[in-house]
Amino acid sequence: MRKLQLSILTLAMILVFSPAAHAFSLANDYQGPVGFKFTDFSTGSLYQSSSDGYGNADGEENAWGIFKVSSIYADNFGVDTLWSDGTDGQELTGIYYGIDDDKWTVNPDGTVNIQSVSGHIDLYLDSAQNFDATGGPGDRTDTSHYPGATDGQLFMSLDFATGIKFGDGDAANDYITYNNNLDSTTAPFTGQGAFYLNVTGGDYAYMFDSDRWQVTDDSGNVYYRDFFAQFTTTTKNSGEWLDRSDDPIRGAVIPEPASMVLFGTGLFGMVGAHRRKKKISA
Repeated sequence: MRKLQLSILTLAMILVFSPAAHAFSLANDYQGPVGFKFTDFSTGSLYQSSSDGYGNADGEENAWGIFKVSSIYADNFGVDTLWSDGTDGQELTGIYYGIDDDKWTVNPDGTVNIQSVSGHIDLYLDSAQNFDATGGPGDRTDTSHYPGATDGQLFMSLDFATGIKFGDGDAANDYITYNNNLDSTTAPFTGQGAFYLNVTGGDYAYMFDSDRWQVTDDSGNVYYRDFFAQFTTTTKNSGEWLDRSDDPIRGAVIPEPASMVLFGTGLFGMVGAHRRKKKISA
C-alpha cells in the first residue's frame, strides 16, 4: 500500500506542478490577449505565370522559413511588454514548413497573390542566444530542423488552420489556410499576408490553447482558432532568403486548466484519507 501511496503522490505532484517546473513566464503572471512580435526569413516558389485556378496543391512544400520572437506584449488596448528576447538569457525561435501552394495569380501590374494549404509551426524555447539566419536556406538539416532556430525545448507547435478565405462569399475556397500578396515591381519584394493557427502541442500549449478567434465559413459553420497572424514583407536579406517579414501573431493566455489542479488536489486528498484510515484502524 505504501508503494501505491507514493505513486499517487508522485502523479499528483507532476500534474499540479509540472508547468511551473519550466523556466518561462510572463510578467505579473499575465492572462489575457497577447501578441507575439516576430521577424522571419523565408524562401519559396517564384511564379512567372498564373495557375489554372484552385486545386493545384500536390502535397509538396512550396514555402518555408525560420523566425525569432522579439517580444510578447499585452494585446488589450495596451502595449505592456510581458516578455522580451533575452529575458533570463532565453530566446524563442522556430521554423514553419509544409506550406503547399494551391492557387497563384500573377497580375499584369506585377503583383502576385498566392493561396496555400497545410503548414506547420514549431516554436522553441532556448537558453542560448544562437539564432542565426545568415547561413540561408542551405543550412536546413531536414524538414523541421534548422541550427539555432530549432534548438532547446519545444515550446509550442501549431497548424495553419482554415479561416482566411471565410466571408468572401465563395464556399469552394474555404479550405485555404494561407494568403500572401506580393509586389514584384519593388526591389526587393514587398507585400503582406495573413493566416490562422491552432495549437497542437508543446510544453506550453496549455497556456495558449485559447480559442480566441471565432470564424464562420461561407456555409455558416462556426470554428474557433487560437491565433491570427498578419505579416508585412519588408526586404530581402543576406543568406539567399527570398524575403523577410514581421508583425504580430495574436492570441491569448489562459489559466492552467482547473481540472488538472482539481485532479491533483483530489489525489492529495486520497492520500490524506488513506493515512487517517490507517491511523484509526491502528
